[in-house]
Amino acid sequence: MEPLSPQVMHKLVFTILVHGLPDAQTGLALDVLLDAQSNPNPQVRELAVVALAELPVAPARRVTGLVSALRDPSSRVRRRAARALGDFGVYALPAIPALTTALRDPDPSVRRDAAGSLGRFGPSSASAVPALVPMLGDPETRTRVVVATTLKRIGGLAIPGLLVGFRYPDPELRARVTTLIAKIAPQDDAVIAALREATADQNEEVRTRASEALDAVTIPLATAGI
Repeated sequence: MEPLSPQVMHKLVFTILVHGLPDAQTGLALDVLLDAQSNPNPQVRELAVVALAELPVAPARRVTGLVSALRDPSSRVRRRAARALGDFGVYALPAIPALTTALRDPDPSVRRDAAGSLGRFGPSSASAVPALVPMLGDPETRTRVVVATTLKRIGGLAIPGLLVGFRYPDPELRARVTTLIAKIAPQDDAVIAALREATADQNEEVRTRASEALDAVTIPLATAGI
């Protein structure tokens, strides 16, 4: 197939997004978009990802193409793919390993969008927890917020991995772990034990957060006579 120009690809994307395509042409459009992922022009590859996300064909086939785009040389293409995969729900569950790998992408925006998409799969993303926890020490506030939200959505299955976070040398990361476990599973025995141990942490912020979390848990329990 002859390589597409950015202008031709833009027209195709515009047609898909605004006007749609006749059913008889969607299969051909899918083949064109998948082929465009090897186009030497990164703009074409990015437009192909945008169109793939919206093309009215079987989600599984589009997910396969988007997973391939996570390995694209262009960070813009990788970011588009990471973000789009979060819109596919259960159809994108096979993409969890690739999104987990993307958490180590050299580009911070790709890492953040991969984390955000994983959060949309809830507990199904539990396998990504070991890669997510270190990101609580990311220098960008926005990334830390996205990661914390994802870990909350994973829920109780994230607790074992979060508890490992207490072993990290970064005190700010330990403090964030302290806050998160108290919000996710405040009455879990392992969480309470970890919070008690954290009250002896060498860092004042960690000790303070652990004490406050314990007070929030134990006072209601005492009131209830438990």
